[in-house]
Parts: sequence; structure tokens; C-alpha cells
Amino acid sequence: MLYFCSDGNVMQRVQSIRLRGARVASSDHSSLMAPCLIAAVAFALRLHRLDGQSLWFDEGFAIHLATQRLPQMIEQNPVGWLPLHSVALSLWLRVVGDSPFAARFFSVVFGVLLVALLYSLARTLASSRTGAMASLVGALSPFLVYYSQEARTYALWLFLSLLSAYLLLRALGHPERIRGWIAYTGVTSLALYTHYFSIFLLPWGAAALLYTAVRSRRWKTLLSGVAGQLVVLVASVPLVAFARSSILDRYGFWRSPLSAFQVVLDLWYHFTTGGNLPFDRALPVMGTFAVVGILGLVLFRPHWNGALMALYLLIPSLGMLALSSWRELYVARYLAIAAPAAYLLVAQGLDRLWAATTAYRGLLGKSALAAVLCSTGVVGYSWCQALQNYYYNPDYARDDFRSAARFIEAGEGEQDVIVMSGGGIFTALLPYYEGRMPWIDMPSFGEWLDEDQAVQGLNALLGGRSGGRVWLVLSGNQITDPQNLIVAHLWTYGYVVEAKNFPGRIGVRVLVFTPRHDADTFSFAPFKYEHLRANFDDKVELLGFEIDGSRFAPGDDIHLALQWQARTQLEQDYHAFAHLLNDRNVVVAGHDKLPLNDYFRPTVWPVGEPLRDEYVLSLPQDLSPGAYGLEVGLYSYPDLRRLPVARDSSLDRDRVLLSPIIVDE
Repeated sequence: MLYFCSDGNVMQRVQSIRLRGARVASSDHSSLMAPCLIAAVAFALRLHRLDGQSLWFDEGFAIHLATQRLPQMIEQNPVGWLPLHSVALSLWLRVVGDSPFAARFFSVVFGVLLVALLYSLARTLASSRTGAMASLVGALSPFLVYYSQEARTYALWLFLSLLSAYLLLRALGHPERIRGWIAYTGVTSLALYTHYFSIFLLPWGAAALLYTAVRSRRWKTLLSGVAGQLVVLVASVPLVAFARSSILDRYGFWRSPLSAFQVVLDLWYHFTTGGNLPFDRALPVMGTFAVVGILGLVLFRPHWNGALMALYLLIPSLGMLALSSWRELYVARYLAIAAPAAYLLVAQGLDRLWAATTAYRGLLGKSALAAVLCSTGVVGYSWCQALQNYYYNPDYARDDFRSAARFIEAGEGEQDVIVMSGGGIFTALLPYYEGRMPWIDMPSFGEWLDEDQAVQGLNALLGGRSGGRVWLVLSGNQITDPQNLIVAHLWTYGYVVEAKNFPGRIGVRVLVFTPRHDADTFSFAPFKYEHLRANFDDKVELLGFEIDGSRFAPGDDIHLALQWQARTQLEQDYHAFAHLLNDRNVVVAGHDKLPLNDYFRPTVWPVGEPLRDEYVLSLPQDLSPGAYGLEVGLYSYPDLRRLPVARDSSLDRDRVLLSPIIVDE
């Protein structure tokens, strides 16, 4: 049995002298049965319904990149992505074919290898029994199952990261073997070319190197390790250009800010459920994992091995919190690197509890047995539900572009066209679409749409076409088209004749537009606003507004568009209101919200850029006829204090009065 010792002898083989050669061989064979069976379970879970769900956007774009030539692959590589997965997947697809199943099977391979590696690492740090438990937890984890079935970088990244840690421990065990340091350096470099956050492997490795050198007083070991890490940094110099693009990119506006507590809670929720359970139903397994994991850390022998796994979990998490204080970056999958450490600590906690059932008699032993049964019962029940939701519940599935494509094929006409709004979602839709309609996808990946792009793109596709319809496919457009320009233009020049939603974590929606009755074709022009420059506390200007009419009937919807412009970088997310007032100044209809949407909130608005913001005011069915005032404004949240407005003939102290609305009988 191998373990990482605190006395500086990193790798030591413990073998009972009472066992004879034949019995040792038999024991070795039997000890392999458990990890082999667990690997088979992992493979079965990852292969089950591998093609049961549609590709979603990230997967579609990953496959699209992998089918390009290397120069185009590098050129089109989106901000935040690194090229190793694309190159490796490209080589794989050339051998096995470029179907969605084949692309996902690439991740299945590394997902199973990760489970096997968990066994080896846990066996090195603790015992064979802990190794078996850790690999079983990894095999059944809904979080790891999900990313082992996704045609993205995460299964490969997790495997390379954990392999880097394992190779470092082996190198520390035999510091005189140069090939061990070469293997560690090479794998760590590959991990860095797979995901930016592999950088957290370096401080973790530095902690292991420093502790070993201090305890053993082998300073040459420290020098060897530092030299290896320097080689990794030098090898990653070409990544500076990718990192620079990510730092300068303004496209990272879409993540809502989270507190440190929310980050930790959300990360633990995903590690323990894969995001496949309602949060309230996930609390028992989240709590059980936390308690057993802490128990495993406290009872880890030797203590430094437990500290190593705690650091493997904490360093990326703390690093993410530090980076998020500069720019909002948190997404649970970006910290997937830390999940194996959490599973190993939980496995050690279960191992210690199981050992206590035989080491102690009476109440203590029975309590330990009850704790084991309770923990495995809670985790097993919750994970069965989570996996069932993941495999079979559409609400937890990936976005269903496949069904959307079939829906479009079934109803397409000769003069019809497809407009996609999501910034590259064609890579997820077109693998399933077998029709012949012309299409456009706006905007380009990694950008957000402005009005000139929307008008030019729509006119280029629809110019000269008579009698055709527009099939609008929406997914993630709140991010790429926060002003809702495509929908607004199509709504202005046409009307919806059919609509269908397809489930998923983000969802896909298809709207079918036809030209209005007074025209047989679409022709688009920039929106015209009624000019109005209202200055809200020298922070935001209201440049103008647009209302889809002036006379309405009870029960109608009033569609109002406001044009905001930030005068300075805003420090808080102001909310906006649009209220319809009767002659007694009482609100009869209104719409309060975060301007634009949650993904493009005021604190990330570009200074000096006009932004369209839409509101819908639903008139009550029993609203009396007459003239009604329309007020708009901004207020801070949650204290509800309105921003003051510069005074002139059309403006009030903390609101702007727009054109009155007439309600007819």
C-alpha cells in the first residue's frame, strides 16, 4: 500500500511479511476487482443515453472548432477558451467520425480515466479502501457524469489536473528520477493549455514542494520542483495572447455578482448534485457531504495528506473569489478542478466511520454504523433522483436544438428564412437541421448586437424576398442581444403566427413571423425615438422614447421603449419604472425592472452608448376611458430612492413625464 508520509519519505511500500508470494499475488488480483468494477459502473453511467440529449451551444461550438484547420481553430477560438481540447478533439473526430455521439465519447473516455485516477491518488494518500470509496463517489457523482457526457473541455481538464497532482506526489517520492519531473512538467503544461484555472495547480504544487523540503531537508527536491514549475510557466507563454484577449474583452458582463457565501454555497450545490435537484431538496445531501468531508479532513492520517486535499479544494475557490473582486468570473464548472478533492475527503470520512464500526464495540460502534448507513442513504437517494432528472427530465436537460430543428423542417416554406439570435447557436442547430432555408446568426460569437448590425443583417437576408416567413430561433439572446433588437424589429414590421418553446437549462424558443397585412415583404430601418434628454443625477441620460401608439382600449398592452445612456461608469444597479397614472396620480398600470436585463445590468453599461430598453404596461380590463399620464424614472434598490432629474418644462423632480395615453371605450 502506498501513502504520502509526513516524515519526508514520500512513497513507502507497506507489506506484511507473513504473506507468502502466492497469497500476495492473489491479494493483488482481488484488490483490482473493486476498482475495475467501479470503472465499469462509471463507464455504464457515462455511456447511458449519451446521445439522448441535444447538443447545446458550447458543445456545438466545440465541435465546430474541432472541424476547422489549425489556423482557423486558433483564430476563431472564443474568449475564455484554450486550444488543447479543440486540437485533441479534432484528431479524435478524424478517426471516429464527427457525430455528436463520437464527440461526447471523447469526454466519456477521460471521465472514466478520471475515476480510475481517483482510486490511485486516494490509495496513495490513504488506503485501498479509501481509494475504492473515492472512485465510487466519483463514478456516481452527477456532477462528473454531466461533464463526462459533454463535448467540452472539462473531462479532459479534470483528468489532466488530477494527473498533474498525482505525478507531483510520485516525483516527490523519487526526486532523483528525472523522468518523474518531466512527466509532471509535461502534464501540468497540457492542463494549462486546456483551461486557464489550471494555474491554481502551481501554488498547490508549491505548497507540497515546500512542505516536503522542510520536513525532509531535501532542498534539491525543492529546486527540482521549482525548476519544473518554471518550465511550465515558460511553456505557457503563448497563452499570454489568449489571456490578454480575455482580460480586455467587455463581453464578460453577463454574470450576476455573487457574494463569497453565495459562491461557496452554489459551488457545493453543484459538486453534490450536478445542479440536477431543486435547491431545497439538495440541502440534505449538501449537509451530509459537508459533515462527512470535514470528518475525513480531521481524521486523515497522516494529517498532511488531508491538508493537501484541503488545499486542492481551497486554493482554486479562494483564487476565484479573489479574481471575482476584480471582475465577475464565477461559474461552477470553472472550479470543477476542485471536485475530486472534495470527493476524496468524503471518501476518507466514510472510511474512518466504517473503520470505527469494527474498532469500537457498544454504543460508539453502533453510532458509527448508523452514521455510515445514514450518510450513504441520503447521498444514494439524492443522487438517484439527480441522475434520473439529468437523464429523463427535460427541465434539467441541455437545450433542445434537435427538436427545434425538426420543428422548423416540418413547417418551412419555399421563401422562408431562419434568423438565429444567440451569437453562434448555428453550431448547435445546424448539425440537426436538414432543410434548405437561408440563415443568419447574429451577432458573432463573443460580441453583443448593436442596431446597425441588426438592421443590416436582417435586410441582407430578407431583401427582395416576397411572401416568406422568418423563423426566429432564440437561445441565450439576453446575453448577445440585451436590447432585444432582433425581436423588436421583427415585431415592428411583422407579427407572430406561431411560437414554440423547447426546454433546457437555458431553453430554445422558435417564433415564426410573417409581414404585416399592408406589406408582403420585410424592410428594416433604425428605430426613431421622440427626442428627450433627461439627466438623472449626472449618472444616466434618457435620450428618447418610443410608444407603439397613442390610443388604446382596456385590456391592451402598451409597448414602450426607452433609450438610456450612461454618462459615467455606474457603481450600482439602478432599477427603472414606467407607470401609467390616472387624474388622481394613482398608478393603474406599471412595469418596474432592472433596465435591459439581468445579464446587462447598469453597472456594466458602456459609457456614452445609447441602449434600448423595453417595457410592457398591461391595461386593466375595467379601465375607464380618458387621458392617462405616463411617468418613467430610475431608483436605487432596495432603498427605493428615486434619482433626481434636471428640471425643465417637461420634467419633474424625480420622474420624466412622457406623452399622455388615451384610453377609448
